[in-house]
Amino acid sequence: MLRSSISLVALLALMGCKDDPRRIENENLGVAATFPGPPKLHRHTDPGPFGEVEWFDLAMSPPGRLDETFSVAVGNLPPGDKGGTTPREILTTFQNFLTYRLGALRRTELPAAKGPGFRYKVKGANGGFIEGVVVLRRGRLHHAQAVVRREDDPRTLAFLDDFEVRTR
Repeated sequence: MLRSSISLVALLALMGCKDDPRRIENENLGVAATFPGPPKLHRHTDPGPFGEVEWFDLAMSPPGRLDETFSVAVGNLPPGDKGGTTPREILTTFQNFLTYRLGALRRTELPAAKGPGFRYKVKGANGGFIEGVVVLRRGRLHHAQAVVRREDDPRTLAFLDDFEVRTR
């Protein structure tokens, strides 16, 4: 009985962990954002609508929550015109790719000072909510995305509103 009580207390303590907001500014990637906790940097290459894209991700999941993530991915578009040649064509291609992966998106254009790009929202297949911001700048796609359980999660708003793509 004592051991199960201790396990329950430990589980409740883990579930109630507070966020540890971290403002991350990465000059090499040209991005800044405030994550709800410390992110880790990952590098990978994935096939997509533009061909093979090399991605650099800053990502974090709250402790004990594999169903929630906050990430900023920066992908270098490969040379050529696969997926479009104008910013509008490239962004439409990426939106179509997201729609294929996530389902129908609610899209909102970004203000000119923050773009070219768009913000989106979609209900996830597992019942959660996915929101993101996509910006195209200097031949790179900059993609901030939050996957959370509640639609009105304040961490999502704080994370995406603070996301910025910097020019050198």
